[in-house]
Amino acid sequence: MNPKGSEEARHGGSETPGGGEPAVIESAGPGETGAAGRELAAEIRPGDVILLRGEVGSGKSTMIRAAMRELGVEGPIPSPTFTIGRRYRGRCPVSHLDLYRLGSIEDEDPGLLAEYFGPDRIVFIEWPGDAEPALSRMARRLLTVSLEHLGGDRRRIELRRGVLDPGSTGG
Repeated sequence: MNPKGSEEARHGGSETPGGGEPAVIESAGPGETGAAGRELAAEIRPGDVILLRGEVGSGKSTMIRAAMRELGVEGPIPSPTFTIGRRYRGRCPVSHLDLYRLGSIEDEDPGLLAEYFGPDRIVFIEWPGDAEPALSRMARRLLTVSLEHLGGDRRRIELRRGVLDPGSTGG
């Protein structure tokens, strides 16, 4: 994500790869949140898992849809809230999961989510809850995006990049 133009980014925001300081931008509305999703899509690769955190209406789905469009996904992109996950074809396979309904991933059948992960696939996960440790084992690299309401249509978007694991299979 390129935090250009953001006051916070000009005063201390960073894009240090490998889990350093987070990249932070402020979005003035859905268009800018979508632009942040498109910028994110430009840097993610197959095997990456992107966790999106934020309260209802914070822009998680807006950001994911924009990223998926940038990755070449066509057609409707509905929320997977009631199906847990959906798989798509773009320039590479893409999965979109919503874990809101799952209490704990450890309490679920281990095969429940397996079809959504793999070294050839990019995975977006809304509402990851406390499943981050288990999800990170399925990723080549884990990225965390936190979205926060700032009033009106304004949002604070923070991206933390995980360390690339060249030995991981991403699945």
